[in-house]
Amino acid sequence: MRVNVKQFLEEAGITEAFYPGKRLVHACRQEGQFKSHSVVLDWRNPEKIRIELRAGLTGKELSIKELKSYPVSFQTPTYVDIEIVNDNKDDDKEGKSTGSGGGGGKSPKKSLESMRSLASEAFGSVREGKIPEMGKIVEMVIMGTKIAAEAYGKVMGVLAKQLHHAKIQATDLLAQAGDFVTKYTPPAFMAPTGDEQKVYKYDREKNADIGFRPGPG
Repeated sequence: MRVNVKQFLEEAGITEAFYPGKRLVHACRQEGQFKSHSVVLDWRNPEKIRIELRAGLTGKELSIKELKSYPVSFQTPTYVDIEIVNDNKDDDKEGKSTGSGGGGGKSPKKSLESMRSLASEAFGSVREGKIPEMGKIVEMVIMGTKIAAEAYGKVMGVLAKQLHHAKIQATDLLAQAGDFVTKYTPPAFMAPTGDEQKVYKYDREKNADIGFRPGPG
């Protein structure tokens, strides 16, 4: 799913300049001990933006000893990775760049010179006032749970509102994913039958009584 980075930041109330090479720490100060947190927006890699929830106001990664004092929702990883989309690429070229075709499905690692070139182009765009606006969400994790692509839009909408009010509630973000949509992967000891990549929906009500069977009388 693609996301308009500029529009997301506007809805989130992020007014600071944000561009390739920049790292912002959006502090969310709360009343009460060990409740304050921060959202780190990291664009130091010109190809990718990471939006990450962290305990504390500094945006730094805390030690395990320090994290123990915070709620579980701040102890487990919550982040969104957004890959910057080059508007000059068409879908075919973009598909090839991800290695979806032959050759083992993996693209070779970029050389140091290639990374420097990309960074130079990105910073050049900043000087010209051409900030990349479009991105593609490639991964979303909330409280250590990987979220399926079908839920990206709903979660991002609530995240923007929470950022605007400077209070992130990871449990609410997790709830926005609704009945999680996941891809079923059979265990190694089972032979696949049919389409094992079929999309399934978890129905909380139907599964609530799994394992419970009323006794006679």
